[in-house]
Amino acid sequence: MATLHQEARSAWRELGFAPSKARGQNFLVHRRVIESILQLLDLGEDDRILEVGPGLGFVTRCLVGKRRSVWAIEVDPLLVQWLRNGPLGSCPDFHLVHEDVLVTDFDRLLPEAEVKVVANLPYSVAAPVLLRLFEAGQHFSHLVVMLQKEVARRLAAEPGTGAYGALAVWCRLYGRVTRKLAVSPEAFTPRPRVDSTLLRIELHREPLVPADDIPLLRAVVRAGFARRRKMLGNALAGLFEARAGTIFHRAGIDPRRRAETLDLPEFGRLARAYKEAGGAKGNRDHAGVA
Repeated sequence: MATLHQEARSAWRELGFAPSKARGQNFLVHRRVIESILQLLDLGEDDRILEVGPGLGFVTRCLVGKRRSVWAIEVDPLLVQWLRNGPLGSCPDFHLVHEDVLVTDFDRLLPEAEVKVVANLPYSVAAPVLLRLFEAGQHFSHLVVMLQKEVARRLAAEPGTGAYGALAVWCRLYGRVTRKLAVSPEAFTPRPRVDSTLLRIELHREPLVPADDIPLLRAVVRAGFARRRKMLGNALAGLFEARAGTIFHRAGIDPRRRAETLDLPEFGRLARAYKEAGGAKGNRDHAGVA
């Protein structure tokens, strides 16, 4: 039986395909790691699964079947061609979407029942894709995501540590990391220059901060970590303007603290106090969340 590495090389030759460094195309070819992904997904016979970045379908073909339905989102046209022309393409429970996940309308695409997510996310798009998945969390029960080790470390970081930042705050807002698995570069082809980490993230039923406060929370978190070496009183001065004293007092937060020392509830109190003090309309872009 051919190894997955050999299958990948054969597929590339047939397609005239060369993995793109810009897209972070490193294909998982380690069967034991795939088995670990399946275990973390905790699959049942009737599950519905969203796969982001199916690549050549090595994980996908383990997901389809036993009455399970899979929606796979792939942006690369050659890989879409491979999946459509292969055995998966004729499977009625396999739904292939040729699209960038950053613009996918999950409300249109997915059923109302909860969906499990599996994703292999390159460094360049990991943060924005995670945010898209978090914000569509009403569709999902949990995420199993392959990330560069450094991104995973930032995602799971605790307050007061150097890795703690906006991405960790956002993860806590929408869910919690429950499992971690180190993955070596040898599990992929082409072999990346960095280690990876497989995470399982359980999603909350609702965000831990009221939905109306989230736009202002985003603004506060972004401004706080944009100047993370400064005290919050200085880092947030431009955002809070003349109301800073009132906002910090209402929130019960010492303005001499730094952003990396605040947990999610404390950031939430700052956002609420900002709102009560007549804060500006929140900006819904994702810039600076990393």
